[in-house]
Amino acid sequence: MRSRKNQRSSPRPARGAEPILRPRPLLDALIDHDVRFVLIGGVAERLLGSPRTTNDLDICPATDSRNLARLAETLNELGAAYRPSGLESGFPAPEPWSSKSFSAFQTFALVTRYGWLDVVFRPDGTTGYGDLIRHSADESVSGQTINVADVSDLIRIKEAIGTPEYLAHLPLLYELRDERERQGI
Repeated sequence: MRSRKNQRSSPRPARGAEPILRPRPLLDALIDHDVRFVLIGGVAERLLGSPRTTNDLDICPATDSRNLARLAETLNELGAAYRPSGLESGFPAPEPWSSKSFSAFQTFALVTRYGWLDVVFRPDGTTGYGDLIRHSADESVSGQTINVADVSDLIRIKEAIGTPEYLAHLPLLYELRDERERQGI
């Protein structure tokens, strides 16, 4: 029997520890399953040029039944578990994810083997995927094209949430919007 000292460490973070976000494998899994989504939140801001960092990946998926089935398949593959507000670890879903898993929720905070994933069906200040996809930008990540919410939509979401945490992000986003406009992006 090997001693604890020589055993490989688990890829999962220690209980109570914040998992390390690995956005590329999360995005790859979504793309590999043909999930249609718009990237929102801090990772979207980074891809558009913001220096802000984040500890989770936020997406707004299309809500048709086929897309939700593909999303459920992806979540099952990622070992996604519910992450209740205020907790860093999650609870396994009572049964495998399916398109019906999403019917009663507007937002899911999840923990996966690649970090935190927030699935937001109707971000504040928007009507959801159809609203955000109209002005989204195509950004390349590891050779994959990702639909990233427009800076003005990211601003709209944070203004609608209206909490001090999100309002504090606005000056950087206003500056980013203005710089992108100056560059004609």
